Amino acid sequence: MQKLIPVGVSNRHLHVSREVLEKLFGISELTVYKSLYQKGEFASEQIVEMIGPAGKFSHVRILGALRNYVQVEVSGTDAYHLGIHPPVGKFAALPEGESVTLKGPKGSLVLTENIMIARRHIHINPTDAAELGVKDKDTVFVAPAHEKGDKMESRLCIMGNVLIRVHEDFLLQMHIDMDEANAIGLKTGDQVFIVSNSIGFYEDPTAPDKKLITESDVRQAILKKQKILIKKGIIVTPAARDLGNAHHIFTN
Repeated sequence: MQKLIPVGVSNRHLHVSREVLEKLFGISELTVYKSLYQKGEFASEQIVEMIGPAGKFSHVRILGALRNYVQVEVSGTDAYHLGIHPPVGKFAALPEGESVTLKGPKGSLVLTENIMIARRHIHINPTDAAELGVKDKDTVFVAPAHEKGDKMESRLCIMGNVLIRVHEDFLLQMHIDMDEANAIGLKTGDQVFIVSNSIGFYEDPTAPDKKLITESDVRQAILKKQKILIKKGIIVTPAARDLGNAHHIFTN
């Protein structure tokens, strides 16, 4: 039986250093509001106002413990509201002229970097990683373990390019942001499972080691006037199946 992975949905938040905490709040330690799922992590009582070129959020929580740097994580929708264009999954400078101001009760800080849209990822310890056959920095496809509610209203789908992060202190959990959770109909505490290793966007869909056929694969096959060989164990997404059947792409 496939190992089930609990989901944790992250709202916009930030991490700060002691120096920045002192500048924004005039204190040297965060106050615990509630503990989070991962060991040693917690939501703090400290809240900042986050102000961008086009909009702001008045209630953005700092997560602990303290770090050696500032780290801001927002969703794509948040970034649009703020009027910024941060990268996905890495910290880099914002485009020229863009910045975000963090405002606390005692001071403020202007950031032009260390802001990102978090990449979907799975926290996992070495024991679970060995059981699932994955290693640090692998990428995988995952799917919801359970379909909920009216099937006609289901947003069930497979999520690709999910980064594996292995550390001995991690508890097994997949992290996604609010945009992704809403798109796929997941909430914190739901479960997913690994479908297969991720597939590059430009791989040949007729390749023998292909384990998942997506709509993108079918479109590539149509453009190249190729057939896709469906062997036992290969998974075809619903959108790929509909498109492939319409164009007579599949062969056994």
